[in-house]
Amino acid sequence: MPSPFPSPHPLLPFLLLISTLPSLPHARELTFPALLPQHQHQFPQSLQQQQPYAAFGNGGQQQPPFQFPHHAFAGLATFANTAYVDCLAGGGGGGGGDEGKEVEIEGFDIAFLGAGFDTGVTARPGARYGPRGIRWGSSRMQPDGYSIYTGKNSYGSWAKVVDCGDAPLTFLDNTVALKQLDWAHKVVASRTTNSSVYTTPRIITLGGDHTTTLSALRSTREKWGPVSVIHFDSHIDTWDPEVLGGGISHYAGVNHGTFLHIAHEEGLIRNTSIHAGIRAPVTRRKGDVRNDIRCGFDMIKARELDRIGIDGVIERLKKRVAGSRVYISVDIDVLDPAFAPATGTAEPGGWSTRELLSIIDGLTDLDVVGADVAPIYDNPGETTVLAAAQVADSLLALMVQRPVKS
Repeated sequence: MPSPFPSPHPLLPFLLLISTLPSLPHARELTFPALLPQHQHQFPQSLQQQQPYAAFGNGGQQQPPFQFPHHAFAGLATFANTAYVDCLAGGGGGGGGDEGKEVEIEGFDIAFLGAGFDTGVTARPGARYGPRGIRWGSSRMQPDGYSIYTGKNSYGSWAKVVDCGDAPLTFLDNTVALKQLDWAHKVVASRTTNSSVYTTPRIITLGGDHTTTLSALRSTREKWGPVSVIHFDSHIDTWDPEVLGGGISHYAGVNHGTFLHIAHEEGLIRNTSIHAGIRAPVTRRKGDVRNDIRCGFDMIKARELDRIGIDGVIERLKKRVAGSRVYISVDIDVLDPAFAPATGTAEPGGWSTRELLSIIDGLTDLDVVGADVAPIYDNPGETTVLAAAQVADSLLALMVQRPVKS
């Protein structure tokens, strides 16, 4: 039976091929738009012509066509795209091949240090991923940006700010891990500063569950003496190790709910410390609060913010720690789970991200010698790590705003 469709013209394939040829060269052409005069230096002259691919494939070698000053989404992830410095090189005991050797590194004044540890928790783990999460949450930040509130740039001031990467911590033995973190803090805090006036580096720790603050406080005690702690948290974290974990073993008594009690016993903190944002229940109706006072803490409960306002909270915090060197510790669960769901022990009824940032930003003119912030793994929207990164940025601003001599 003959086909109902007419036969195609025998020259049709050839004609179709010919019709596409003129478009082939134009499909690969790419012309850069004209640049403003102040940006002309960023592009080689050859790339402003009609041959945008001339810089590639020359003799089998490929070179990038131009360089941008910052690469927010390329290369090694660091906090706010700051420079990475191997601060632990040659420190001895870190597991690298240069232990005991004198390794000279560039000086810095304020360092971010990751502490990926989460085996001291009593609820959800995951804070071992906190440091990389915070760095990812900070990737939108640039060292050449200015605060819309203050007009200042914390990264371009007197202080050289770097990211030291993460301390090498085992996840199989808490005792060993905390000794490793003690060592890492000691090495970083003993480095040479870039400033010739302020000669002891200050550290902002990216946690890690809250147990890691114990190592940070040991480091600040050695370099700065006992400190007043401003502790943002939904829990008091001064539980007696005999009550929380210690009844099982001494090993179990060192955890994220007892570290401030241990810090008090070791003489690391002053009796002028204070909690902010507390709302979680206690284990013993009166005993835990009495022990908290014995450990040197006053308390601002979460709902007091509704009564005294942000300015009232700031005033109480500053009055409590006045005249002393200060360590600020931020457990991200001080925020309501609506703002920070990625935490190990979420407690409803917390503060908003804006309220917390406003309070931290108000703690100006304090001698802040150390700080930390700690979330855990996050949801795809990165709700928690975005908040944690902004908190870390605010903590940095406090340090830059007020240099401290050792």
